[in-house]
Amino acid sequence: MNKIILVGIAAGLVSFIALMSATTGTPVLQFLMFLISPLPLFLAGLALGWRAAAIGAVTAGISITLLAGPLVGFVSSGSQFGPPVLLTYLALLNREAAPEGKATATEWYPIGRLVLWCAVLGTLLSVILLMMLGKDSNEVQENLSQILRQAFEQFRAQSGDAKPVPEEDLEAMTRVALSLLPAASGMLMTGILLLNLYIAARVTDASGMLSRSWPDLATLSYPPGTPLVLAASVVVSSVLSGFAGMTAAAASGAFYFAYVLLGLAIVHYVTRGNPGRFAILWAVYFALFFLNTIASLVIAVIGLTEPFSPLRRNFMRPPPPRGPPGPD
Repeated sequence: MNKIILVGIAAGLVSFIALMSATTGTPVLQFLMFLISPLPLFLAGLALGWRAAAIGAVTAGISITLLAGPLVGFVSSGSQFGPPVLLTYLALLNREAAPEGKATATEWYPIGRLVLWCAVLGTLLSVILLMMLGKDSNEVQENLSQILRQAFEQFRAQSGDAKPVPEEDLEAMTRVALSLLPAASGMLMTGILLLNLYIAARVTDASGMLSRSWPDLATLSYPPGTPLVLAASVVVSSVLSGFAGMTAAAASGAFYFAYVLLGLAIVHYVTRGNPGRFAILWAVYFALFFLNTIASLVIAVIGLTEPFSPLRRNFMRPPPPRGPPGPD
């Protein structure tokens, strides 16, 4: 228990320092520090259990509160330090199962449900981000317009161009940014959670401290009703306005990202044993990087049609032998 407390406190202090570092430096460095600030808590939680992550979250939250006040401490705890506690708890959740005619085996929490929890948390974090921009959609739009104006003025000052941005152009860009922000933030927040969870799992697995067996990520699957959540969020975001519509848009972005991951898992699965697997995977990721919208849509459709598609059923193969971390 003493080890859990000490490691938890140390992880919380490192997360606190990383988040504080995200307030200074270049934008790239700020984003990087914001990105990895929950990572120490994920590492502690996967190595020693969710209690270590919880102790770290409390430590980091108290540190932020003492430095920046209770409001910032509450928001930081809920957005940066709280999710690792829940996700590491779920990742290590297990039960003993005895299928008919087989010996008792440990059954771990399904990895697909863990991805969906990241999508739910990503949606909630996106809503928090939007609420920090304003109390209603009009205030969000006004503050977003001000942020864009300052960014353009700073860019023009650095480039030596003193000409102001036309107001009509600024309004048009604000409308576009406001329409894309909720879904984009949903995808971003979900991706940040999953990236931290994956890196922490790889590190603890390589060190022999991961408490669960490594899952076969290529067999990722979601509960049957999950496509309805994505469809409902898209419909609601197009019908409602204000924060309700923005929340639905954030959910659509988060669950869309989840289905892109499912499509990639299917591609990884069906290319196992294929001599051209390396080239196929590189082509897929190249297209995803450079033709993001079109390629991601195609890959998401592959994931969405999984319940009816014969792809993985026609390529049923046993999982690869356990070995060093590598592409699944």
